[in-house]
Amino acid sequence: MGGVSSVTNWLRTGLTAEGYEVDVHDLATSSNDPSSRRIASPSTWHSRSLRGPYAPAERVQKWGANAVELEPIRYFPRSELSDAIRHYDVIQVVAGGAALANAVIGVGPPVFVQVATRVRWERRTRRATLPPLTRIWGDAMTAWTSHLESKALRTVDGVFVENTEMLKYSLSTGQKNARLAPPGVDTQRFHPSGTGWRPSGYLLSVCRLAEPRKRLDRLIMAYHYLVQKDGNTPDLVMAGRGALPNDMRQLINRLGLNSRVIVENDIPVEGLPELYRNASVYVQTSSEEGLGISVLEAMASGLPVVSTDTAGARQCVANMLTGYLISMDTESLTIQGIAEKIQSTRTTSAGGRMALEARKRCEQGFSSARALRQFTMAYDQCLADRPPQSVKPTVA
Repeated sequence: MGGVSSVTNWLRTGLTAEGYEVDVHDLATSSNDPSSRRIASPSTWHSRSLRGPYAPAERVQKWGANAVELEPIRYFPRSELSDAIRHYDVIQVVAGGAALANAVIGVGPPVFVQVATRVRWERRTRRATLPPLTRIWGDAMTAWTSHLESKALRTVDGVFVENTEMLKYSLSTGQKNARLAPPGVDTQRFHPSGTGWRPSGYLLSVCRLAEPRKRLDRLIMAYHYLVQKDGNTPDLVMAGRGALPNDMRQLINRLGLNSRVIVENDIPVEGLPELYRNASVYVQTSSEEGLGISVLEAMASGLPVVSTDTAGARQCVANMLTGYLISMDTESLTIQGIAEKIQSTRTTSAGGRMALEARKRCEQGFSSARALRQFTMAYDQCLADRPPQSVKPTVA
């Protein structure tokens, strides 16, 4: 279902299968992190260690931060963390934004960062919903974090990005070793139904349900427009991590869609392949996406995709070949465009053709094996001039 944790798990699984030894160091990203020293909690000021719990089965070590309420401070080095990771051969940072890499730059091993987006892009939608004073504070934290982001991209040994817009920005910072390397999907696990594409299947969206960037209000409005035009439109399934916010539930109720919109909270990972296979069209209505792993999972499962035209969607979806990209210039036209393209995909011969092309594009360009090679080739090239050791990359 996307996100940093999904990319981390994908990379760890793939590298382990290739014979790499992988440990995960999970750094604090929340102001309420229990392993951190918090400004608002004096009892934590004299804590002797920022080392959090360790999960031996997963080889995951959690780390807190100093003054964790101040976002940019989370990206500062900690001597205890530096001592713990300096013996590795490679440090691979996986993060939504690159600023986190500052916590490990200069420790000793080469540092690579895998990054999806810029902090300014990611927060654009959320910023508009904030009260004025909160917005001023948020803007200050974003400006500081953006400075650290640029510094990290410029300084690390290599950058893996998920879309061409992020590649352009990374190169603009002065980083010469940036490459387009989106994570892949398991095309054996995610595969089309044995009975072929089902135009009568439900419409599907999979995401973090409480994330404002996903613009689920736009999805619900587009579905309402579609139902008004065609009463035989199949149900809409909204699945993903977390709970659907109350305002979204109220919108569904106000539009009279309670019996037609199905919300699947925290669906088990093992249930995802079947969820995709039983759908007809995958729909993404985000205002911003770094890539969209769920789009690739849907395409691997043989689903045409109707998506807003984000940097991530442009990387995945071939417009009019594997689905449709909808302009976001005007909100009303965006909603109408999403609805009309869903309808034409389901009711014309385009849907079946796009389903086949989506699967083919995912196999040829986004399979796990192909995607993982971008990472291992970069590691091998970097380590070629270093003394031979057991390769033990760290995903932090």
